[in-house]
Amino acid sequence: MAIITSATPPLGRLDPPAWFKPVSGGGRAMLDLLLKRGPLSQASLPGLLDLSQPSVARLVSGFQAEGMVQTSARAATGRGNPSVMLALEPDYAFGLGVAAAGDAVSIALVDFAGKVRGVETVAMPDMSRAAVVPRLAALRADLIRKTQVDPSRIVGAGVGFAGFFVGSPPRFNPPGLLADWLEADVAATMAPALETSVICDNSATTAAIAESLLGVGRTCPTFAYLHLTNGFGGGLVSDGRVVRGALGNAGDFGGVWWLLDEGYPNLERLRVHVHDKGTPFDTIEDMVNAIRLDTPGVEDWVREAAGPFAKLSFLLGHMVAPEKVVIGGRLPGWLAQHLAESVVLPSTPPRNGMPFPLPQIVARQVEGDSVAIGAAIMPLQALFLA
Repeated sequence: MAIITSATPPLGRLDPPAWFKPVSGGGRAMLDLLLKRGPLSQASLPGLLDLSQPSVARLVSGFQAEGMVQTSARAATGRGNPSVMLALEPDYAFGLGVAAAGDAVSIALVDFAGKVRGVETVAMPDMSRAAVVPRLAALRADLIRKTQVDPSRIVGAGVGFAGFFVGSPPRFNPPGLLADWLEADVAATMAPALETSVICDNSATTAAIAESLLGVGRTCPTFAYLHLTNGFGGGLVSDGRVVRGALGNAGDFGGVWWLLDEGYPNLERLRVHVHDKGTPFDTIEDMVNAIRLDTPGVEDWVREAAGPFAKLSFLLGHMVAPEKVVIGGRLPGWLAQHLAESVVLPSTPPRNGMPFPLPQIVARQVEGDSVAIGAAIMPLQALFLA
């Protein structure tokens, strides 16, 4: 069995391993719920999934036989018979994920229960194919050696690649530092180094996927994700699913700032502020690992960025009405939280004494390299989740 996804994003080809068994729609919904919420009682699943008790029992029995779920000791949940607690079996399957930014490469390994088993990140002053591909092969080998997982249980790899989609069939139009990849088939180029089939998407989209399953999306199914890195992008999640739009470019919010002539309050701009105040860094990666709230220049950037973020969030609230706007990307969690708290949304005049409801601005919840983590989830989601 092969899942072909070359006509529209995500691009590439996912070839499941020989041991893979297709999962029904109801089964996918159950696995998705267990991933987002963690252990649940079997008795609670019919109500949560809108499935009959016999249907749930059949699914659970099949998952147990396949080794996909684990059960805990029975726990009383009220009157009647106690219910078995169910959780995903972490070692059943794994996904690899790659993040290719303008100045760094990351690779992550995520297990079937959504736990990040390991992440490797290296600064890459040369992001050409000739430099990146062999480095990926070495990073994969190091990651498997350190995590001691069974590589035969890796079902595929995802790639979060910086750039927007153009053409038919679509291909990436990357930023300057990734210019060598302009005409490349990213999935086919990386597949030999990753030793598995590969699907790839825009890096901000893969970060939004991570947040939808492991972060804010566990309790908020509809949100906009703002992705700060060397540049700026984003993603939209509606009812738990990524919205891709024409060519897969939904969420390229940087165009709004260009239109409003607001500049781009991204991490490269933060690096300029910090440099001008006496703390130079060669790369974004070096900076985000070293700065603190009291680093000179950080507060200047936050004040500069808060206005454009407020305008963008206001427009998103009126155009797509997300429940939340999530500030994420490569910036440290404490800085995402500080920026979220500094954004004050404008408002239209109240009608009948009531203002127009606007989204809540929050910091991302997924720690670490969200692009690589979301990319690693992509093959697991394609094969097992709702």
